[in-house]
Amino acid sequence: MRRRGLDTSRICGPTDLPVSFGTPRHSTRSYACERRLALPRLIIKSTMSKNQRFELPSGETTFGRENGCNLTLPNVSVSRQHGRILVGVQGVTIEDVDSKSGILLNGERIEQHLLRSGDEIQVGKFSMVYLGDGRQDRFFKGRFVEYLPDYSPGTVMLDDGAATFALTPDALKRLQQESHLVETARFRLLTDKRSFWYPEDRPLTFGSGGMVQVDGWFTWGVVAEAFWDGHKHTVKRNAWWTSVKVNDESVSQRRPLRDGDRVQVGKTVFLYETE
Repeated sequence: MRRRGLDTSRICGPTDLPVSFGTPRHSTRSYACERRLALPRLIIKSTMSKNQRFELPSGETTFGRENGCNLTLPNVSVSRQHGRILVGVQGVTIEDVDSKSGILLNGERIEQHLLRSGDEIQVGKFSMVYLGDGRQDRFFKGRFVEYLPDYSPGTVMLDDGAATFALTPDALKRLQQESHLVETARFRLLTDKRSFWYPEDRPLTFGSGGMVQVDGWFTWGVVAEAFWDGHKHTVKRNAWWTSVKVNDESVSQRRPLRDGDRVQVGKTVFLYETE
């Protein structure tokens, strides 16, 4: 899910999925566990696939075209042994190891550099974004990072022609519309256009124990969620003691959403947008 431009100290997400109902409002144990398990990571983008994540363990991670590298980037634009990333107590450093095309960091060629969360790294045709291990790094462009697939060097763009050949034109059009909805629909904070979340086809949870924090009394745990029911996004109320409304009408259990709906959880209002 994607989020940007808001007070990131308010971001909270579960360490495991699904999130259980009734998470305590202040849980030092779960937070400490989260800090132990959190790892810095790379978000890897290429023309071959959607965004994928690669976690960086302590010590050295080599990257290049060779299969023997810890992170294999299979393209001739990448040297066999291109560079390495060092994760240590002093921070995370990226180094070029005499590659032919070099490494660009935020558009500038570098030999060695200390990474900061949000840095953009270009290695050949591969574009990567470095994220640290802080709570503010749990989202990348509004998408929950844990929902991104693990990086796979063998990922390719498959031809869907055989799978869609038997569909009628109406069914194919409906399938395309639903795929577009999964990809583009988002919840935007009504008071801040720069802050939004993409639920995609996974649950987006609200409350102090969820992915999206909300204001108001009695909002501990996961008080509401938005999920994909196979055809559309639906908002569900999980806690009877918390107000959940769509267009100022109370939601008793669940309600399908349409473009432009105003969704209120507690005292926080979101706008559901599909474009």
